[in-house]
Parts: sequence; structure tokens; C-alpha cells
Amino acid sequence: MASYPDALWQGVAELSGLLLSEENQETTLKRVADLAVRCLPSCDAVGVTLVADGEATTHAATGGLVYEVDHYQYDIDDGPCLQAVRDGQPYEVEDMALSARWHDFCQHAAERGIQSSLSLPLVVRGEALGALNLYARHARAFTPADRETALMFAVQAAVVLANAQTFAAGVRLAHQLREALDSRAVIDQAIGVVIAQRQCEADEAFERLRERSQHTHRKLRLVAADVLKAARRGETLP
Repeated sequence: MASYPDALWQGVAELSGLLLSEENQETTLKRVADLAVRCLPSCDAVGVTLVADGEATTHAATGGLVYEVDHYQYDIDDGPCLQAVRDGQPYEVEDMALSARWHDFCQHAAERGIQSSLSLPLVVRGEALGALNLYARHARAFTPADRETALMFAVQAAVVLANAQTFAAGVRLAHQLREALDSRAVIDQAIGVVIAQRQCEADEAFERLRERSQHTHRKLRLVAADVLKAARRGETLP
């Protein structure tokens, strides 16, 4: 059975409990990047890339250099990170100065002191949504044991990403539902005001509000709020 460093087990344990206290996806992914550096001593810097609607973005990193190197890769649309996402497979550059693949990216990274890298896809529900990018200032920095540890860490990080996205989606849905309920309450109250003022049926009252909304190019909720404010001032809907 493979033997993994204690730092890996500690990192995995911390990853598993991240969402107990973190509510922000960016903060969670920054913790992922920081933990990766702790778990892999050969690694000097880490970035977490996410891809949405075909656009790659570094959502978290351990330093500014990572953002610079990552974004150069995005600008030229070529590099190991993007390849890892597209193929769902890890890609390593053992020596930036000697690599025949991704020449422009490797030259750019080497000029900034990065000599090797390891990019691992973050696979969620069978789809690579991003990548964990490990950078080192030395060539051939990652040993076979490092690669195995990094793969195991990336699997757990993908779980954290899935949970973070699910949590964020739940928060957005709850907010949208709350807004919908609040809007409905305001509209219902405004309908009641119009019924009382015009002595009409609910359908006719709603139609009056809808027509005003269309005429003023304002949302129905805002028109309803105006009606309530006017009613409190003793004014009548025109």
C-alpha cells in the first residue's frame, strides 16, 4: 500500500471540512491553493483555474506570479492547464527550457523563474471544470510520489469545488426565491389598494398595474411599491 506524507492526510481532512465554515467559493478555492503548497513541498506556487462558458479564469492563487503566468496561457489559448481541462488528463512540463510542447508558454514561464509545472484536471460529475496548477522554480521538481500525491489531492479538491458550486447555487436560489416572495407580497398589497380605490375586481386591478409597468418601462414590483407609497400619502392611482 502506498505511503503518503502526513501533510497530505491533514490537507485532505481540512479540505473535507472547508464548507463547514466557508461560504464564498473564491475563499474556499484560495484555501485549496494554500493547502496544496503545504501538501507538496516540491511545489512553490499553486493556481486554481475554472472554465465557464469556454472562458478560463484563475479563481485563486498563492501569489501574483501565478496569475501572470496563467493569464498568458489563456491569452494565447495554449498550455498545459488548458490541455488538462480539455482532455481531462494531467500534464507535466518537466523542464520549461527544454520542452518542445507549448513553446511560447514555457518560454514565458521560464523567464519568470518557473522551471516546471504539473496541471491536474478538476473533474466534477465526469466533466473537467478547471485545473489545479502546480508550479516549481526547479526543473524536474515533481517526483513520482509527488505526482501520486498531487492526483489524490486534486480528486479531493474537485469534491470541494463541486460542493462549493452546489452551495453557491443553493444560496442564489434561496435569494431568488426570497426576492420572488417579497415581490409577490408587494404586488398583492398593491392590487388590494387598487381594488379599494377603484372598486374593481382583482384581475382588473392587476391589469392596471401591468399596463403602468409597460407604459413606464419599469418592473411590476417597482410600480407596485410606488402604489403603496402613494397610498400611504393618501394619494390615488391615476
